Amino acid sequence: MDNELDPKLADAIKRLRDTHPDQDLWPKIARQLEPRHPRGTVLMRWPTALAAGLALVAVSAAGTSAVMHRQTRAEKAISGIMASTLPATMNANDAALARAVSDLEKAVKGSIDQLDPDARATVTKTLTMLDDAIAQAAARQTAAPDDPRAAKFLTSTLKKKLQLLRTVSGLTQKQS
Repeated sequence: MDNELDPKLADAIKRLRDTHPDQDLWPKIARQLEPRHPRGTVLMRWPTALAAGLALVAVSAAGTSAVMHRQTRAEKAISGIMASTLPATMNANDAALARAVSDLEKAVKGSIDQLDPDARATVTKTLTMLDDAIAQAAARQTAAPDDPRAAKFLTSTLKKKLQLLRTVSGLTQKQS
């Protein structure tokens, strides 16, 4: 009784014959096997992808070079200004920062009116506070010229004011 087939199944197996289809079915099957890509998928061959990558690198390098060149010109202009108007206790870096702050402050003062009233009031209040902090830092450095903390305090305060002025300058340029 083991391995005995149902008589109906055994009869059906005996009647099975290999027959070829009337037409070739492979083209229809092959179309179903082709990979499908979701909408919006861009397929690129590797030379095209490589060229696109190189183009991005070139554009990035050119943009970085332009920004660096512009900063270099600004730094040269700042270093050309006479340091005689600055306090004698400032080191060369702080003097350069102070000149940059002064130049940027002159440029921003003319365009600060473009900001909305709330922003203008906030910027003015913050600039006043930074001016007070710079005065305190300069007095502290004058009182203790060999104290590195006094020098660091003055430098950081000047940098904060310079950063604020850069931000304001960027905002007013966008609104122009």
